[in-house]
Amino acid sequence: MFFLRLSGGFAGRSLFACLTLILAAPLLAQPALPVETVSVQWQEYARPLRISGVLENKSEQNLAFKINGLVRRVAVDEGQWVKAGQVLAALDLEEIDAQVAKAESVLANAERNLARFQSLQGLDALSVEQLQSAETQVDVARSDLTVARFNQRHAVIRAPADGRVLKRSVEANEMVSNGKPVFLFAARTSGWVLRAGVTDKDIVRLRLQDHAEVTFDAYPGAVFQAELSELAGRADASQTFEIELRVTAKPEQPLLAGFVGHAVIMPAQTRPAVLLPVGAMVRTYNKHSAGQSASQGAQAEVEVFVVQNNDGDYQAQLRRLPLLALDHDQLVITGGLQDGEDVVVAGAPYLSDGRAVMPVNNVVVESATIAPDVAE
Repeated sequence: MFFLRLSGGFAGRSLFACLTLILAAPLLAQPALPVETVSVQWQEYARPLRISGVLENKSEQNLAFKINGLVRRVAVDEGQWVKAGQVLAALDLEEIDAQVAKAESVLANAERNLARFQSLQGLDALSVEQLQSAETQVDVARSDLTVARFNQRHAVIRAPADGRVLKRSVEANEMVSNGKPVFLFAARTSGWVLRAGVTDKDIVRLRLQDHAEVTFDAYPGAVFQAELSELAGRADASQTFEIELRVTAKPEQPLLAGFVGHAVIMPAQTRPAVLLPVGAMVRTYNKHSAGQSASQGAQAEVEVFVVQNNDGDYQAQLRRLPLLALDHDQLVITGGLQDGEDVVVAGAPYLSDGRAVMPVNNVVVESATIAPDVAE
């Protein structure tokens, strides 16, 4: 064992000071690490919302016969484009035409009887009740003829507008009942819509006429413009709210009902935020509020280094910030920073809290573009 005996108070104090300097020398000798930084700038930010849904026609109609009958012919196939007024299908008219002829004969007879009774009016040959009864029979016969002719007209299904037959569910020589859907029809002018469900947190961020961009698996790389046209007023059975995007079609890329579409909606509603490059992130956390269970979600937080300038001596300060989203490789920060502060974006993994640094440049982060949404 080695012992060192010191004599005198001055010698002891001198040796202690020397030892302190020796032990602290590695810390004092640490050079300032060069880092890249960005200046904080607050801006209005709209967090994009990504949804997926099925493309449909805005208006689809079920076309059916007014009466029961035997289908004589079906003139169109599924997927066929048709013109307004074009015959799509017709019933056998033999029975219907006979009903019309019968109604015409009954009306003619009733009118003859009425004319005869009217000629006898004033001769005390008939009562007022008889004349009124003859007039009623004419009215009834005329109504029966109107019904028969109406049924005759609706024994033929015609296209209500220029459009497309989406589905056909009948064949010739089949018996059909009145009201049974025979065709599913969509007018050309009705347009296309993409429908999807969103959560309660997302529905409150949306407004009618919010802009969106839509892509379809059928046309990789093609982007279709869209606008938010409908917002549900209540949740459905799945506890989501249905929204509707009106999609602008392209003549060179025809759309079909049933396409799976993916949309990115840019809400008009904004909030103040700071956008930082993802390289600024040191680590992330999930913070649960008081009384909040894990199943209720958590607030994401991120740690970054902020450069402090102490009279020309720059030090890295570790700071934890609230994280709203990761948008196009940029961190969306909603608090904890001031305009003009410098955040380390390159070199952060090599730093510790309080470490001396030397900023080598300073740039301003540009606004984020449309990008996929992430959970809060």
